[in-house]
Order: sequence, then structure tokens, then C-alpha cells
Amino acid sequence: MSHTGRIIGIPGLEIERVDHNKGIEVWAKPTRRPLCQHCQGDGLKIKATHHRTIKHTRLGNQVMTLHLRVPKYHCQNCRRYFRHPFIGIRPRYRASEAYRLEVFEAHDGGVTQRKLSRTHNISAATVERWYRYHVGRKRSEMTHRPCPRVVRH
Repeated sequence: MSHTGRIIGIPGLEIERVDHNKGIEVWAKPTRRPLCQHCQGDGLKIKATHHRTIKHTRLGNQVMTLHLRVPKYHCQNCRRYFRHPFIGIRPRYRASEAYRLEVFEAHDGGVTQRKLSRTHNISAATVERWYRYHVGRKRSEMTHRPCPRVVRH
């Protein structure tokens, strides 16, 4: 992972600029082209670019917001289109998985929805939705664990 990837926590990003006004604003773009998601070919051309704004993490009392320049690729082999994938950022989401997990852990630790909505710049309903998502995810992980046949003292 590059030095930039260690600071932000998302590999494969090149930082273009950083502003420290009301929060930490980071403008970045991908460092290299991936393989095609459909055919694993490497003959990709950039058709267009798209701008995504994503809340990432908090550093101290400031929210880090990523402004990503996301290329839309056209595969020359299979003729299909797709946008650049990022590790830790799901498609069509406005917050990274690290940010969502941070909110869940804070709320699970006893911080109220109202306090989280003020400190993280999100609504109380979003806190509730993210909390329910992570609780459901943890519950599904626990259901697939084997139960012991004999309990010993």
C-alpha cells in the first residue's frame, strides 16, 4: 500500500489536493486501471469521468470527505461498461464502509443518535439504519457458527 493509501486507508488512490476549511476535503483519483469486471481483459479505455463525494472517517473533530474522480471504462474485448471499483467504498453509497462501521461502533458503545448526528453530519435515521445493518450482519455471522454437541463443565 502506498503512503497515500496508508493515510486514507483506501489503496490505489492518488491525492490531488487537500483543503482544511470546515473539515478535511481530499480530492483524489485512481492510480491505475483495473482489469475488466466482466471478462478480466486489460483493453480498457476511459469513456467518461464521474465525480463522487464520500464521507470517509473522522480525524480528531473533523470529518474527512473524499472527492473522487471516478472513470467509466469501456472494455475493448467484451464491449461492456463499468465504473472504477474502490476497496471499502460500495457503489451508490455516500459513505465508506469504515465511516459506517465507525458510527455503528460509537452507537453500540453508548453514544446517542442525536450526538452522532451532530458530530458526524448525518441524520438520526441514518444512524439507526446503519446500526440495524451492522447488527443484522453480525447476527448472520453468528447463525452459521456450529453449535457444540456436548457442553462440558
